[in-house]
Amino acid sequence: MTAKKKVLINSFLYTFSALLCKAINFFLLPVYTTFLTPEDYGVKNLVNSFTNVVIFIIAFSLYAAVIRFYADYKEENEKLRRFYGTVIIFVIFSSSIFTILGIVFKNILVAWFFKGISFYPIVLIALITLSFLTLHRIHQSILEGRQEGKKLTILNLIMFGTQVCLTLLFIGVFKFGVIGVLLSIFIVNFCYSIYMFFDLKRNNLISLCIDFKILKVALKYSIPILPHNISTYIANFVSRVLINISGTLASVGLYGVASQFAVIIDTVQSSVNKAFMPWFFEMMNKNDEQSKREILSLSRFLLIIYSLVYMVIGLFSQEIIIIMTTESYIMAWTIIPILVVGFSVKSIYYFYINILFYYKKASRKIFIATVSGSLADIVLAFALVPVYGMYGAAIAFVVAKIIIVAIIVYISNRYQNIGYRIADMLKIIIPSLSFMAVGLYLSYSKYVQVFSVVNLLYKTGIFIAYLIFIYLSNRKSINRIIKSGKIQQIFKRLRSSS
Repeated sequence: MTAKKKVLINSFLYTFSALLCKAINFFLLPVYTTFLTPEDYGVKNLVNSFTNVVIFIIAFSLYAAVIRFYADYKEENEKLRRFYGTVIIFVIFSSSIFTILGIVFKNILVAWFFKGISFYPIVLIALITLSFLTLHRIHQSILEGRQEGKKLTILNLIMFGTQVCLTLLFIGVFKFGVIGVLLSIFIVNFCYSIYMFFDLKRNNLISLCIDFKILKVALKYSIPILPHNISTYIANFVSRVLINISGTLASVGLYGVASQFAVIIDTVQSSVNKAFMPWFFEMMNKNDEQSKREILSLSRFLLIIYSLVYMVIGLFSQEIIIIMTTESYIMAWTIIPILVVGFSVKSIYYFYINILFYYKKASRKIFIATVSGSLADIVLAFALVPVYGMYGAAIAFVVAKIIIVAIIVYISNRYQNIGYRIADMLKIIIPSLSFMAVGLYLSYSKYVQVFSVVNLLYKTGIFIAYLIFIYLSNRKSINRIIKSGKIQQIFKRLRSSS
């Protein structure tokens, strides 16, 4: 199997498995919206946003180091074992300290971030779960760095099934409400953490120690990336806090439902990039023109795939929400197309960011873009959310993504221009958004809160027209791929790997 095929196969496996774990809230929307009120769902969404921020803080963004340094240590097994062990012990210590501080300063924590939510037991369960969420993320990063896509997929399938069963039991049978959701997350991640130690020990991949020399090198790489990784999550969390303060927890719930569709897009992008990044590093190491052409070719193909994902979610999210949720959640769909615009812009970011991750010194500058964009997101949210509510948060999100992409492109071009062109990428992105806008005309003007067969047929026609447009504008490269037999080989490999 060639390296390029391995990227595509792992892209599929990572995306599929990540969708199960990260997008489990999307798949469980019918359950949540049946047994949880919009206020309860708002509590859950606010707590999840909080934990998304904190797990990066307590791990000092060592997830990135776990992936990056595997390439350096994979030929030295003892050093690799000490590296994994050091990271895990450090994370356990760090998360324990944070949890204790959270309990000690519980009144401040609730007053600042969890208005209308009781510390016992909701916030307490979230704090206790942090350690296990972080360890889960570390192990997933280990598997990604080692490109064990099949194993990662199997584990996520098991986690998905277990969490679905527990959630159904706790909120459907025992009627625990939002507490049942949080308990299911705790139990699943606690069990996964136990498995992590067993798995690493069985494969001789861990030595439980603190090697301060290795830790220093890892933190030197990961800490500069921390602002980059955490700033977006902070902006998302602040938006939800502001919606809660200026509106209600129910508004947070509606915005949270809309965000689940955005999670699908982000999961596809980030999962594909996890498979793309190791291959990208290998191509960059070759440092020849053929390798650069291969990077550009695959990048264009992936961007087209992204555009199809945007179209499906942007066009049909209204119908999906009407089918999957109750009447009180219907207006959440009106936020989704705005978020889709933001993620379509972010797709450019995923290609340029790999250049900065490749150059270790450049990786320290990534935070400039993400912090700048996130600060803009927060400032705009403070200005717009009190006036426009959840729509203001969505607009702030879009502007933030534009700023982040602009800065990342500028910085990466200062290190190396491998042939990426913003104009070429926009030729794919802008038509997809234009077709989506045309397809949503009836939804916003006539069928805002109702399901219409006429509207669905209209959207389907627009989507088919876009598929034809994509083929006609890329027919030479598509026909070349088909004639080469690569697609058949890829699908054959996918079937044998699943």
